[in-house]
Amino acid sequence: MSERGSFVTEYIYCPVCFKWARKVLCENHKYLKGVVIPSWDNGVFEELPIIAGKVGGLYESEEIVTFEIDIIPELKKGLCHPMRIAVIAETGQRIFYL
Repeated sequence: MSERGSFVTEYIYCPVCFKWARKVLCENHKYLKGVVIPSWDNGVFEELPIIAGKVGGLYESEEIVTFEIDIIPELKKGLCHPMRIAVIAETGQRIFYL
């Protein structure tokens, strides 16, 4: 059975943290698809520093396990400020505090 969940970061104020989070989270494959949220005002900001997307797995709550074991450690390597990411799995949810 395939599991599908979603994730979203908080508003990322630091440009360094945003650039790193974008690199890690904005993948484009079956198990991780992340995008930057577009702005409502294309004249001032092209995008908002928020990343959201889809995370997939093969077993119950694997979406959360994927973040905990693979994605969060990679994110921590390049962040200079605290960050929160909410992961909503098909079964369960978790807010990660980095």
